[in-house]
Amino acid sequence: MGSDIINRRTLLTGTALLGLGGLLTACGQQAANEAATTATAAPSETATGVASEAASESVTLSSVITRGYSGGSKAPNGEYREADEYGMAQNVPLPKAKPQQYPETFAGLREMMTDWVRARNYGIQTGDMQYVWPYMLDTYEKDIKFLKDIEGLYQRGGWVIAGTSDFQAESTLNYDDKAKEYWVLTRRLWTYAIYVNPDGSRTEHSNTKHDNNEIFMMRYRYKDGYWYLSGYVSNKQLREQGIIQ
Repeated sequence: MGSDIINRRTLLTGTALLGLGGLLTACGQQAANEAATTATAAPSETATGVASEAASESVTLSSVITRGYSGGSKAPNGEYREADEYGMAQNVPLPKAKPQQYPETFAGLREMMTDWVRARNYGIQTGDMQYVWPYMLDTYEKDIKFLKDIEGLYQRGGWVIAGTSDFQAESTLNYDDKAKEYWVLTRRLWTYAIYVNPDGSRTEHSNTKHDNNEIFMMRYRYKDGYWYLSGYVSNKQLREQGIIQ
């Protein structure tokens, strides 16, 4: 299978990356006032294997936190509000209900990635992961674990402030004939994430680096008109193999 050649083009459609504000995907899920009583550790933002964490700290707000509405009040229907210290995001736009069929081309892969990123960021903002699971095979283990940790955080009464990501291609689309898979070197872009725990503590991670430490290899399989994420190779492994410096 031939390769489609690009030079640092985004995996997403159009010329712009899916921004942290524009990627907002969603649910009509609105935060209801509820008291959370179970204290657990927040998930790590290293699930994709390439995010560099420039700072990490845990801050205790209170022994028990009551989840309310972001912005301090219930948002009108259709008005998106980001998550904050008061509560989870409100009126996050819904992603596509299910994966779509796209051609076995780089353009088709970018279409799928647009849908996946929206579904993934929707789940990070709402805790509702039902839209993201169908895009990933069981072999995409670490990101599945990360998203399950996020899902569990919401179920226990916590939530995430920011934490969404963009993904940008850093190579051509390549085909591994032995594995019967495609792969693309990919840069993950994110700014910061704050995990608000049920006990009121917060775990914070910020990313100040956008160098080669952010690059990893995403792998894909194509079957019956659908693209699937099948795995990835870490930044450390890429360096050991001499693929990146």
